[in-house]
Amino acid sequence: MQLEDVYRYIDANQQRFVDDLIRLVKQPSVSARGEGINDCAKIVEEMMQNVGFSTLIIPEGQGNPVVYGEIKSKSSERTLLFYNHYDVQPPEPLEEWMYDPYSGEIRDGKIYGRGVSDNKGNIVSRLKAIQAFLETTGDAPVNLKLVAEGEEEIGSPHLAPVVQKHKKLFSADAAIWEFGGTDRKGRPMIYLGLKGVLSVELRVKAATRDVHSANAPLVPNPAWRLVWALNSMKNEKDEILIRGFHDNVEPPSAEEMEYVQKIPFEEEEEKQDLGLSEFLHNITGLEALKALLYRPTCTINGFLTGYTDKGSKTVLPKKAMAKLDFRLVPRQVTEDILKKLKEHLKNHGFDDIEVITHGSTEPVKTPIDDSFVQTVIETAERVYAKRPVVYPTSAGSGPMHLFRNWLGYPVVSVGCAHAESHGHAPNENLTVEGFVKGTKFIAAILHDFSVS
Repeated sequence: MQLEDVYRYIDANQQRFVDDLIRLVKQPSVSARGEGINDCAKIVEEMMQNVGFSTLIIPEGQGNPVVYGEIKSKSSERTLLFYNHYDVQPPEPLEEWMYDPYSGEIRDGKIYGRGVSDNKGNIVSRLKAIQAFLETTGDAPVNLKLVAEGEEEIGSPHLAPVVQKHKKLFSADAAIWEFGGTDRKGRPMIYLGLKGVLSVELRVKAATRDVHSANAPLVPNPAWRLVWALNSMKNEKDEILIRGFHDNVEPPSAEEMEYVQKIPFEEEEEKQDLGLSEFLHNITGLEALKALLYRPTCTINGFLTGYTDKGSKTVLPKKAMAKLDFRLVPRQVTEDILKKLKEHLKNHGFDDIEVITHGSTEPVKTPIDDSFVQTVIETAERVYAKRPVVYPTSAGSGPMHLFRNWLGYPVVSVGCAHAESHGHAPNENLTVEGFVKGTKFIAAILHDFSVS
């Protein structure tokens, strides 16, 4: 009866919960340019306090504040931590949005807005699941901790010292991570790990000012120099050419492959959604899925130099810049990869190129046979009436290693997004139905974890 009462409360207050989510979406919080961060942190803290959390704003040194909250259970000594982030990606390109990215517009059962699925929907979903328990039973089923940081979208560059300094605050028996949802057939997706990521910026300078392109026979072109440097790092077969880059790569275990083979990879739907006739190098089937989850990458995120507006301008630029990220798999270490990148540039005659780092996280996994993992799997199947899709790891990245590797407890990622939520892209959205169902899922996890 306890969960049925909680579910009824969620259904009865659905509109109020959606309104709170829209309020949070309307507040910009773009960490890449520091837009609206402090105001958003205050709203998150206020929402936590309204539920019943005792809260604390933890400054991240020169970074964005971490919002932290606790609720003590009267009936359990177990502790579950929720990790979330309130920062979002920039909304550009704005012209591709159907609605204002900070409007929280609802159309055809979907809430539109930057951050609605990544990650503000999950913040509100978790808070409302907890509120439903407190309002219907008068108690939290377990001790609860909720962490919402403001730099996840830029690599969480200042979170590590905060966790190191406040280990007691971040201690728990298990944690629910910030993302997840359902696939196109409504099956819940459960993720047990993340790739690591190293984000860097390469800068090249030449003349003290832009010059007429007629001077190309005499004046070095930093754009070409950066192109040549990038070309030395990866070939047309998509092979990364940095010496020693693959030295420590750990292949998936036999147990992991059993789960990977059960993943219903929606290959044709993914291609159609992206407007592709085929994946890179026509990779397909199980090999495509293995590559997505277990292959390290080197990706150009952006390239900027010279004149990029309409028409032509015969100019030779004075500088060039490229942003890259390296997605890393278990046994690879970001510090080691950064060292090898710098050595590669030096050995190939590009030691004049400046390398700037923009944050990093390490690869991480929780074992499939962990009891908490099995509890979440069983809960998901009961709530959604479908066997969940379990990913031993994922293609994404985040600071999960600070909690799993440093603090030592199991971490499982689930959420309320759907297959076409368009996170990080124009028209990011979340279905109202998925938000409500995801809230019930979190409530069920709270209950099942308390009795497992």
